[in-house]
Amino acid sequence: MEHLAHLSTFVSLIYGLGVANVLAHLASLIKRGKGADWYWVHTLWSAFLLLAMASFWWLLQNWARVPHISYLTYLSMLLIPSLLFVLSDLLFPDRGEGAVNLKAHFFAIKRPLFLLLLALVASDTLDSVLKGWQHMQELGPLYWGAQAFFFVGCLVCARSNSERVQGVFAVVTFGLYLVGISNALASV
Repeated sequence: MEHLAHLSTFVSLIYGLGVANVLAHLASLIKRGKGADWYWVHTLWSAFLLLAMASFWWLLQNWARVPHISYLTYLSMLLIPSLLFVLSDLLFPDRGEGAVNLKAHFFAIKRPLFLLLLALVASDTLDSVLKGWQHMQELGPLYWGAQAFFFVGCLVCARSNSERVQGVFAVVTFGLYLVGISNALASV
C-alpha cells in the first residue's frame, strides 16, 4: 500500500490540477456575467468532467489489489488524469474579458473533444485490463455495455453538428456514468 501511495501522489496532482482548471474556468465565466452566453450541453460536460475526475481519483484505490505495478503500468495510470486535464482546458474558451458564446465554442472544439473522450474510454478499458481478469469480471455487463456506448457515441458526436444528437448523448452519458460510477464505487 505504501508503494501505491507513493505512485498515486503524482497522479493525484494531475487530478487536482484538472479540478482546479474546471473550477477556475467556471469562475471566470461567472465573472463575465451577461458576457457569458451559457450552453446547457457545455455545462453538462463540465459537470461530467468534475464528476469523472473525482470518481477516477477515488477509484485509484482499486490499484491496491494489484500485487505488482511496473513502470509501464504506472505510465498507463497517468493516461486518464492527463486526458481529463487536457479535456478540462479544451472544453473552455480562454479566460479573459469580453463576451463568449459557449455554444459556438463547443461546436468549434467538438471533434478534438470527442476524440479525447474516445481516448479516455480506451484508457479506462486499458486500466481495467491491467487490473486483471477478476477485476474485469467484477465490472459486469453494465460497464462493458457503457464502454461500447461511449465509444460509438464519441465517434458519432465528433462528426455531428446536430444539437439534438449532442444533447441526447450528453444526457445519456451523464446518466449512464452516474449509474455506472455508483456501481463501481460500491465495490471499493
